[in-house]
Parts: sequence; structure tokens; C-alpha cells
Amino acid sequence: MIESYFKRPILYDYIVAFIIIAIILTIDYTNVIINNSIIIKSYDFSSDIGAIGLTISGFILTLVTILITLKSGQIISDEELKNDSSLFKIFLASNLYFKSLRILKNGVLSLIAICFLIYVLKLILTRSYYIILFYTNLVALLIIITTFLRCFYVLNLIMKMQKK
Repeated sequence: MIESYFKRPILYDYIVAFIIIAIILTIDYTNVIINNSIIIKSYDFSSDIGAIGLTISGFILTLVTILITLKSGQIISDEELKNDSSLFKIFLASNLYFKSLRILKNGVLSLIAICFLIYVLKLILTRSYYIILFYTNLVALLIIITTFLRCFYVLNLIMKMQKK
């Protein structure tokens, strides 16, 4: 199951986020839970959510930069890999390295896109349309959390390889 998730992680993140939004909309059909004061507070929090997303994208981008730097310092051909090569050296020479970079890079792009969407909506929406910003904030929070957890998981796997 996790292999299929990592083939298209961004797609699955957005699908899960929109399913959760649909559930919230269904449960709160009569606007009992999500009232006007919550929606107005959401407008105030949207800048914070955008800043958190951009900060996490910076963290992930730093990780990508470190991995690329490590790779450039350890360029190894298939002939040079031996049975006694560390798992991390094998990882750097494998397709898994490029898959990991792609997952991390796409996570950064997704975070930047959703954060800029929040900022643009905050600039152009009038008070009567704050509900759109509220649901965009919810989607953004879910995307930020899933992207961070996915990247943390990839980083954890890489660290385990370095130990061996």
C-alpha cells in the first residue's frame, strides 16, 4: 500500500484533503459547527498557515540540497559498488535516490503552490467569500501535515541507510 502511495503522493494527499473537506461539509450542512466567527478567525490565521507551509518547504529544500551535495561528492559507478559498500553509497547510486529527490521536490512545489494560493485568496476575497479561504486553509493544513510527514519518513529511511 505504501508503495502505491509513493508513486503519486501529492495526488493522494489532495484526494484525502478533499474527502475530509467533503465530510466536514456534509456534517456541517446547517452551519452549526463552522459559524461566522470561525470563518473570520480563519482569515486571520491564513497568513500563519502560509508561513508555516513556506517554512516547511524551506526545510525540505535544504534536505534536497544536502542530498544533491552528498551525491556529487560520492559519484560511484556500478562497477565500483562492492559487497562491502555501505547501504547509503548503494542508495546514492540507485534509482531510489532519484525517486526520493522527486518526492521531496514535488512536496516543495505543492507547499509553495498551496501557500501562494492562500496569500492570493486573502488579497482578493471580500468578506462575504471568506468561507472559501476557510476551506482552503483546511486543505493547506492537511497538505502541510501530509507533506511534512512524508518527507520526514523519507529522511528517516535515508538515516537508517546511513547507519548500516
